[in-house]
Amino acid sequence: MKSYFSEKSIRVQGKAWQVRILLNQWQRQADKSAKVTDLIQSRINKS
Repeated sequence: MKSYFSEKSIRVQGKAWQVRILLNQWQRQADKSAKVTDLIQSRINKS
């Protein structure tokens, strides 16, 4: 399972069930109303 972040996009590579689990984890960590751009910024700033 791999995930790549750039300033304007997210790329997730893996089996469909792995991608669903990862997206659900990210949604729980952030907020259900969080936007994808917020998620990208939080991951880029974390690195």
